[in-house]
Amino acid sequence: MSATLPIIAAILGIGIALQVVSSRLRIPSVLFLILVGVLLGPEGLGYIGLETFGDGLGTVVGLSVAIIVFDGGFDLTRERLAEAPKSILRVVTVGAAIMFFGTALAVQFFLTDNWGLAFLIGALLIATGPTVITPILQVIDVREHVASTLEAEGIINDVTAAILAIVVFETLVVGTGDTAGVLSGFLSRLVAGLGVGMVVAAVVYVVLVR
Repeated sequence: MSATLPIIAAILGIGIALQVVSSRLRIPSVLFLILVGVLLGPEGLGYIGLETFGDGLGTVVGLSVAIIVFDGGFDLTRERLAEAPKSILRVVTVGAAIMFFGTALAVQFFLTDNWGLAFLIGALLIATGPTVITPILQVIDVREHVASTLEAEGIINDVTAAILAIVVFETLVVGTGDTAGVLSGFLSRLVAGLGVGMVVAAVVYVVLVR
C-alpha cells in the first residue's frame, strides 16, 4: 500500500496537468490521457501495469468509475433533461438498441462466429461515456439541447451498457443461458440498481439539503 499510494497520487497529478493543458489548447483531454496512459503502461515504458496495484486494482477502478458516474449524474439536472426530452429518450432506447444489435451483427459477420462474443462487444460499445463526451463538449460549442442529449446519452447509456455487458458475459459467454436469460438478468439488475440509487439519493438529500 505504501508503494501504491505515491503512484495513485502521481496519476492524479498527471491527469490534472493534462486537463490544464487540454483546456489551454482546446483539445479534448481524453486524447492526452490515452497517449500518456499508453506511454506509461506495459506497452510503453512499463512504469505502470496490472501488478502495480495488486489486489487493490478493483477498488481503484470501482472508486474511479463511481466518481465519474456520480459527477456526471450530479450535473445532469432536470432543467437539462427538459431541454430535449424526446431526443434523449430516443437516444437511450432506440439508439442504444440499434447500436447494440448493429455492432453485434457487424462483429459476427466480419470478425467471429461466436454470437456470445459478438453481443458482448455490442454491449460494450453502446455508450460513449461521460469520459469521452464531457471533454469534447468542454472545447466545442454546440447548442444547449444537443449538449444535453449527448450528456444524458453518455451517462445513462454508460450505466445500462455496463449492466448489459455483465449479463451477456455471464449468460452467453461463460454461461449456458439464452436470450430470455439475458433480458431477465438485465431487467433485474437494472431495477435493483435504480432502487439502490434512489435510496442513496434520498439519504444524501435528507442529510445535505434538508
